[in-house]
Order: sequence, then structure tokens, then C-alpha cells
Amino acid sequence: MLKSRRPEILALIAALYIVLILNQPFWRKFYEIVAPHNLRDWLFAGAVAVVVISFSYLLLLAVSLKPLLRAIIIVVLPLTAAASYFMTEYGIVIDANTVRNVIETDTRETGDLITWKLLGYVVFLGVAPAILFCLVPWTERSWRDDARAKLKYAAFSAAAFFAALLPVLGSVLSLGREHKELTLTLTPLNYASAVTTYWRRESRKRVKVVQPFGEDAHRLATGDGRKSLFVIVVGETARADHFALNGYARPTNPELSKVPDLINYAHAYSCGTDTAQSVPCMFSGFDRKAFSNGRAETRQNLLDILKRAGVDVLWRENQAGCKGVCERVETETLTGHKVPTFFPSTENGDDILVDGLDDRIATLKTDAVIVLHMMGSHGPAYWKRYPPQYETFAPACKDAQFSRCELPAIVNAYDNTLVYTDHVLARLIGVLSNAASEGIDAGMLYVSDHGESLGEHGLYLHGMPYAIAPESQIHVPMVVWLSPALREARGIDEACMAKSASERVGHDNLFHSALGIMNVATRVYDPKLDLFAACKTKSPKTYGSLAP
Repeated sequence: MLKSRRPEILALIAALYIVLILNQPFWRKFYEIVAPHNLRDWLFAGAVAVVVISFSYLLLLAVSLKPLLRAIIIVVLPLTAAASYFMTEYGIVIDANTVRNVIETDTRETGDLITWKLLGYVVFLGVAPAILFCLVPWTERSWRDDARAKLKYAAFSAAAFFAALLPVLGSVLSLGREHKELTLTLTPLNYASAVTTYWRRESRKRVKVVQPFGEDAHRLATGDGRKSLFVIVVGETARADHFALNGYARPTNPELSKVPDLINYAHAYSCGTDTAQSVPCMFSGFDRKAFSNGRAETRQNLLDILKRAGVDVLWRENQAGCKGVCERVETETLTGHKVPTFFPSTENGDDILVDGLDDRIATLKTDAVIVLHMMGSHGPAYWKRYPPQYETFAPACKDAQFSRCELPAIVNAYDNTLVYTDHVLARLIGVLSNAASEGIDAGMLYVSDHGESLGEHGLYLHGMPYAIAPESQIHVPMVVWLSPALREARGIDEACMAKSASERVGHDNLFHSALGIMNVATRVYDPKLDLFAACKTKSPKTYGSLAP
């Protein structure tokens, strides 16, 4: 039979368990940053430990009524164990964007993240200790004795907190400012703060009417009678430095490297580090610094402006959704449809985005923009993102639990996804090349929504806060292909385009480049951000001007 314990002792045990056992990712990161090597450093580390433990203890003491504390422990320990797993396994941090990704992801992506190791963390480090905590009987005493004991322990804990914090306060504040990732790994405070921030942002939205944007948009006719088609391909999780086109040693672009007239932008950067930020941002008309999800959701976007100007718009989806971007345009959701490109786990290869596109092109009645949203290189189940025949690099990691794979195998699987993306893009260009026979001038722009970490400094996947995100998560591949007929119709100098490809570009350019290539004039258009504007040779008198 379990011996009864006083609630203040049980709260102390719970605080020690949460801080010292479930916060291993925090302490590893702390040790890595501080790197204590002398007595002063170790005293600082000890002071931080006392501060964190005493603060956690004070919080638990404040809610140490039997039913309330037990309910909190039952919820907090499993959640904290799960958070600890993801931070340990993938090196991620937890903020409001992480919460958004969790809430907005679909069941397929969630299934890829559920592993036996995750279940082990939750059951053995979360559920079992929580049940044990609830089974321990509490010492019975009067409310006065109970209050007196708790106040005594709270006073002692508060004294320890301030005694440890005040001598190192400056160092702690400096450490927090310079290494924000530390506070984003301290759990459960990190996910509690993240959930609060996320719901506060959501509650502020309450948008009933989306505000018009680019109301003056109209087409500038070229007078040649031919139709124009521009395809925007939104990639997923591709990092620029693993594209052979950007100098990567491996042949990850075997087909695109043979495509004539392909313009490769080696210095392209994303608006965010996750899909929920980047996709709305690139279509919003806000630059990265001005963008927020709340602002983007309160007004129309690029697709609305194109549609208003008389351009047919279609969104083809092979991902977890368009994040609100395609709500007011025609959308084809292809995810889950069993077709010849189908492969395991009820997911389609990105070939499905190109399937049937030639038939749709043949029936175009007016100029059009088509957006293809790829599954791309979405991790951690990289091996599910490409058909077996594209497994160029082996052995490839075939486990979502990266600790079971060697790093080279993880990289092999990831690089195989890029080989497949390369094939899909080359196939698309082939379809667009054939559109000339249908009297259609076609072109395409591909850019990934964000990059990916592959074990650098123990970090995997993506979603780090932009201010501290590594280069691998924000430096993305971007390529443009325009048919000779479209270049001629728009008066675009190919040599000029190739030369300008060495400049720094990114998601901020997509909005204005799409308007420019489709001859849409509006005051919200900025020619300085149009990838094509500086290379147009036709005079404004003949071609027209997109300037307000």
C-alpha cells in the first residue's frame, strides 16, 4: 500500500520530475550554449537550475488542491513527454507557429509522426508517472494546517528563487535575448505559451468580410490573339543547397539540368519556415517583414486580383490545404485519389498534379493561371514522397523516427524526394512546351515554401522562428521557365533574365511577377519586385505599362 504524502511534497516531486527528467532537451541546449568549464560557469548553471525548479514548484503549489493538481498532472505529464520527444528526436522548438502546424495538419501527416518511440515517451514518461502520482494518498489535515504548510514551503521556494536569480539576473536576461530557442525548449511553459498565443491570434481574426485588394486591376492586351498560361508551382520543404542546379555535388536535378532556357535563382529566400506562414505570404502582396497571417486573412490576395482582371484561376492541391489562399477560386483536391501514380499510405505522388493538365490546357477559353501545390519533400517520412523508381540514393531511411537511421540514410531519402520533384517539374515543362500547338504561350515558376534541416547541429525538419532559423530552412530553390512564344509576346530578353538570376530574390517577388507576366495592371503592382520587368524590351507604347 502506498504511503500517504503531504501535497507540498508531492508538488515538489512533480516539479523535480518535470524540470530534470522531461526537460532534457532544454538542459542539453543550455549545456551546449553555456559550455561550463570553470567553477563560475557551473555555479551559474546551478543557479539557473534552482530558478527553474523553484519557479515550477511555486506554480504547482498554487494549484495544489487535490482534484485540481491531479487533473493538471494527468494532462501535463503526457503532453510534456510528447513535447520532449519531438524536441529530442527532431531538434525542434515549440512556438505559436508549431501549434498552428499541429492544428492545421491532416491525418496523413500526423500518422507519419506517430512512432513507437513517441508512444513509449508518452506512456512511460507521461501516463505511468501521472497515474502513480494520482494513486498516492494525500495526508489528511485541516485546511488551516494545509494552508500553513503550503505557505511555509512557498516562502522557502520564493526565497530560493530570488536568492538564485538576483546574482545572475543580467546573465539570464542576456542569455534569453541571445538564445531565444532556450525559452522555446523549456516545457511545459513553451507549449502553454504557444497555445495561448495561437488562440489569442485566432480570436482577433473574426473576419466576416474579406477586404478588397487591387480593385483597379485590369488586363493590358497584347493584340496577338494568343492565350497565355502561367503555372505557379508551390514546392514543399526543398532546400536550395541540395539542388544540383545550385552546385550540390549529387545529381538531384538530372532532368531540369537538361532543360534549355531554364532560369535558376540560386539566392531565393522564403517568407517563413513553415507552410502555414509561407504559402499565404507569397500570395498576399505583403513583403516578409509586413506579413502576418492575421493581416493576410483580412484581405484578398493575388488569386483574387487575377480573377478580377479576367484571368481564369485554378488551384490543384496535393497537400494538406492551401491555408486559405484558394478559398475564392476553383480548387481541385487530388490528395488521396487512387490513380496510377498512387503509392503507399494513401498518398499520391506529385505526378498527379500534372496528370490531365494537357487536356485542361487544350480547353482553355481565356488566359489562365494554375497553381500546383506539391507534397514535395514533406518530412519526416521522406521515403513516402517518391515512387520506388526514383530512389537514386541508397540506403534510404524508411523510418519517421530519425534516431533509428544513420544521418547519410536520412539525407539519401531526402535527396530522393528532390530527384522526384525534378522529374515532376521537367514533365510539367514538357506539357507546357506542347501547349504552343494549342495556340497558348506558357511559362512556369517553381519555388519551395521553405527549406529543411537535416541534422545540422542536431536540428531536423523545419518551423524554427525566422529570426533564429538556420539558412537551410529559409534558403529555397526557385526556377523559372518561359516558352519562346511567351518570351516573345512579353518582350523578355532571355540573356537579361539569366544575368539577373544571380540577385537575391524570394517569395516577395511572386505576387508582382505573376501580375507582370499576365499583363495585369494595378496600383498594388511593384515593378521593382517583378522578376521580368527589368528584362522587358518592348516599349510602353506598344506593350503598355503596369505602373499606376
